[in-house]
Amino acid sequence: MHSSGNTNHSPVIVAALLLFELATALSPAATANQVQQTPSSTLPQKPARHDSVEVVAHLSPEEVEDGKLNEAYEAIEQLRRKSDCTTEIVQRYKSEVILLAEKASFNVPKNKFLFLAKRSIGNCYLSRREYANAEASFREIMAYAPVWPGTDDSAYPINFRQIATAQMGQEHWTDAEQSLLKSISLFDPQIAAAEGSSFEFTRTEHNSYIRGSQVDSIALLAVVYLREGRVQDALTTIEKAYAEVIKHNLAPQFHNEVVEIGKAISAASEDSQAQRTWLLRNLIR
Repeated sequence: MHSSGNTNHSPVIVAALLLFELATALSPAATANQVQQTPSSTLPQKPARHDSVEVVAHLSPEEVEDGKLNEAYEAIEQLRRKSDCTTEIVQRYKSEVILLAEKASFNVPKNKFLFLAKRSIGNCYLSRREYANAEASFREIMAYAPVWPGTDDSAYPINFRQIATAQMGQEHWTDAEQSLLKSISLFDPQIAAAEGSSFEFTRTEHNSYIRGSQVDSIALLAVVYLREGRVQDALTTIEKAYAEVIKHNLAPQFHNEVVEIGKAISAASEDSQAQRTWLLRNLIR
């Protein structure tokens, strides 16, 4: 199983995580501010550059092509991580990575960097609140996912959550609900596979990451239910997310996301019992 969906989560597991602005109890403005930042995924190390011809000779043509595409992609990714996502950066992804990837000779590097570059463009559009463009970018990369990173990779259900985030920004609540339900369901076989793995790392750290990422999608679904006026469904769903966090002792970041969203949903619901319940649930500092 790959780890291409990973971003900033821990020194070991890099996770794509939600950044939720809930100060106004999930008002339309607050929902529009929600952006999931997805920095560069964990990529294979670039071939080491040495003067020795023998080192290069051991690389296959496909590895050489992958290395060149990775070098172009990472140069722009580093710039994006250090600054605002400008129109110039979006254009550089298109002209320096996508055009190069489209001309690639090998199928895996081609699909890999079309996936990564267009995902980064989608995140750029999210940060700029260009939600329709973001949704279009995230939908485009679905064509590349079966080749790289694979539909068994966590990036696949995460991308459905990215689509939902863009749909929420456009207040397309029914579409966002369907995207999130798809995201949640796709995590289930990945969790089962991780639990049955013979590798301890996959059974523990990786499994916890997948569960946490699924919890993020569940929490977002609760927000959508609230915005659809389905208050009880929203409360039930965020309670399910919290139960998963506690049952599997997920990382503090997942715990805190759920608690913040739960407090906001309960406040917006005007359900006094739910408000008392969530008031007693604290963030982990």
